[in-house]
Amino acid sequence: MANPYSYLTLAQLQTALLNRLGDPSGTYWVTAEINLYITEALRTWNCMTQCWRDRMTFPASSTAPGNPWYDLTQQAGSLIPYTVTDAILLSEILYHVLEPQVSGGNYVGTDMFLADDFTKALERRRNQFLLETGMVLQASIINAGSPPIAKVTFGDTVIDIRRLAFIDSNSVYTTLWRTDEWRASAFSRGWENNPSNPPQAYATSSVPPLNVRIVPPSSVSGRLDIVYTPTGSTLAPFGSGVALGIPDDFTWVVKWGALADLLGKTGQSMDRKRADYCEARFKEGIAIARQFNSVVGAYINGVFKYPSTVKALDSYRQNWQNVSGAPDVVAVMGWNLIALSNVPDSAGYGIMLDVVENAPVPQLSTDLIQMSREELDSALGYMQHLAAFKQAGEEFDQTIPLYQNFVQLAMTRNERLRAAIPSLSPIKDVAAKEESVNARRTAEPQAVGG
Repeated sequence: MANPYSYLTLAQLQTALLNRLGDPSGTYWVTAEINLYITEALRTWNCMTQCWRDRMTFPASSTAPGNPWYDLTQQAGSLIPYTVTDAILLSEILYHVLEPQVSGGNYVGTDMFLADDFTKALERRRNQFLLETGMVLQASIINAGSPPIAKVTFGDTVIDIRRLAFIDSNSVYTTLWRTDEWRASAFSRGWENNPSNPPQAYATSSVPPLNVRIVPPSSVSGRLDIVYTPTGSTLAPFGSGVALGIPDDFTWVVKWGALADLLGKTGQSMDRKRADYCEARFKEGIAIARQFNSVVGAYINGVFKYPSTVKALDSYRQNWQNVSGAPDVVAVMGWNLIALSNVPDSAGYGIMLDVVENAPVPQLSTDLIQMSREELDSALGYMQHLAAFKQAGEEFDQTIPLYQNFVQLAMTRNERLRAAIPSLSPIKDVAAKEESVNARRTAEPQAVGG
């Protein structure tokens, strides 16, 4: 990607931020810390505006015969790879709470926090992010067992089941519709005792967690093609670092959630006011993530295709996974997962996607900052706000308007985009369509227990 903005380097931005903080020599805020705040501001800006969009071209050999599912983060040349590790977030958190940085894998620390406090807080909030947003999906095939197959148990790495298809011994796919035992009995009394091939649906209303009931039970052995929200990898932030496995531009959300836990625990570390602020930022990030999309346009062999949803394929191309040939539909299942229909019959179909890419983050002091002149001052204000967090008290409170100005300018940019792009709503709503037709949660709050 070419750099459209060429007026400011990372070194110049570091100097500007240190001057705003009244620490031009970098005594209280060191360079490594300043760089983390600059990076977070750029990523937060992209979350709020989706301003960084570019075309992602699949490698010529990426479409595999018989494979309908493609994880965009795993494609060669991906514009949305996972690059942020738990060690990077830990470093920023340690700066925020005035704890010593990790050296040689060792955390000297103070009696405010144990090393395990940081690891567990990061894991909890990373998993909560995956649960609440459902952004990250994974497709797998598992054995369903021997007939009659009435119930299937999944491993505890499954958070949410988003789609199931049954695969019989002849490799014929049948989409399983989501239902419940009440509805199944209303349409087919006695289904529990009448196994069939193929089954038609699955239910979760009368089974333990991590189980589904097959409706009706399958009379033949088979496998399940499952799309699900996975749990994240076990984190080890005091080592070389483990990829968080969530969008790079949303890793700041996990940071704020972890800080809410760390500052909210009983003991010397408790700071209820800042903990409440962190929790509010975590919830803000979840709300943004639930509306965020990656794919805004699709091309097959150079021909534009309106992105569809997998639910639409299931509804209007029933059992579409049995049909192979030249793909003519790109269906968006989630932020990172798409499906191709027809299922590719050979390698080498040309797939291009217009995506909201990861925000460009400077690495070297000579790298150019990719932000417009008219938006830079507000971004600098937000960086100052992030840097002031460790000061706590009145010093931090006085910078909150800088954060509010940053949010307001992001809203102004979005208003400009809506005016400039006539079809902005359908472009931005591609990934949200699957959620709207295949809801993962109800819109209105429910009492505990349903």
